[in-house]
Amino acid sequence: MSIIHVTFLFLLGGFAINLPVRAELAKTLKTPLRHIGAGLVPDVAAVPSGCFFMGSPETEQGRGDNETLHRICVKSFKLAKYEITVEEFQYFVNATHFVTDAERGNEEKGCWSYDHTAEPHWAWWEWANWRSPVKDLSLKSDQPVGCVSFHDVQAYIDWLNKESGHYYRLPTEAEWEYAARAGSTTARYWGNNPDIACRYANVADKKKIKALSWEQRHECDDGQFFYATVGGLLANSWKLHDMLGNVWEWTCSRYEEAYNGSEQVCLNAKPDFDDLLVMRGGGWNADAPRVRAAYRNWSTAWARQANLGFRLVRER
Repeated sequence: MSIIHVTFLFLLGGFAINLPVRAELAKTLKTPLRHIGAGLVPDVAAVPSGCFFMGSPETEQGRGDNETLHRICVKSFKLAKYEITVEEFQYFVNATHFVTDAERGNEEKGCWSYDHTAEPHWAWWEWANWRSPVKDLSLKSDQPVGCVSFHDVQAYIDWLNKESGHYYRLPTEAEWEYAARAGSTTARYWGNNPDIACRYANVADKKKIKALSWEQRHECDDGQFFYATVGGLLANSWKLHDMLGNVWEWTCSRYEEAYNGSEQVCLNAKPDFDDLLVMRGGGWNADAPRVRAAYRNWSTAWARQANLGFRLVRER
């Protein structure tokens, strides 16, 4: 098996984070922060219960063979409005002295990332981790954290649950798609036209950095080549931001090519080495076929990519 399942172009490279003090940072962030203990509590939106058709019709442009259309019913839940940020993950690391899989070299040191100075640009780079996900990128604290494995995410969740007194987890694949659609039946929550994506999603677009540009792109400009500030673009109708684009998001569901019910539940044990878990949403380098509510991606629990992060469900 390859290090990471490649159904899309992967990510980034390295740089150092210099986070401002929290008091000053809170003044500049567009999204309000809610404190609890030493951590940050994700701001959540209520997702109503309901039934929907998961997957895509055969006529949908860019459709994959693993997107069989089937009816799913979902109970109401609360989902974070935003992807977990660098600042939020930094608080966890400061509190626990946690070392991520990329930093300690689980299976291999580093992260699949993007280096504009090398050929090919996309590769597994030892220097890449959540602190320095993209080469020469000045990472901002209110951008989504990347280069985090499923194992890293579970450690963050365990800490947040103890710290906050709430119970958080990753969404199931079905919950994720239901929330991303927000009642829509089109390929994207804003409609079928990929070229108006830049109002809603940070994607592969016409934006250039130095002499670099995306070969397969949306015909619009979202203002960013790499990460965008969480919540900086329009939300879907359930007040959820960046459900498509910005970073791929881990779910807690095992990947099965043919839907068999795994999409509705979390993996109920620690993943084995070869277990595949679902990632959804597309990232900042994703082209139109991958920036669809039904598009499915997957990887092993130890995998990490510069354009892969997460958001959380709060059960209580």
